[in-house]
Amino acid sequence: MADQDNTPAHSQGYGAAEHSDDTRQAQHSQANDVPTDVNLNAVVAREQAGTFALMGKNFEANADRRNKVADFVFQKLAAG
Repeated sequence: MADQDNTPAHSQGYGAAEHSDDTRQAQHSQANDVPTDVNLNAVVAREQAGTFALMGKNFEANADRRNKVADFVFQKLAAG
């Protein structure tokens, strides 16, 4: 049994195949792995999300540092 090709045939005008080609190309960007910012709101939202994630990492790093200092101080107090 032969495979059937359901793609629309290209025409001399603007038909279904040409419309499909336009749609596919409109969805491509310079790098398909990188999100494309389509407006200022997308840019701001991405920056806010990045800032929020960075704040969480800094909070954890500072908490770890405080715990290490407190462990050291408590160890000295317990020994001394």
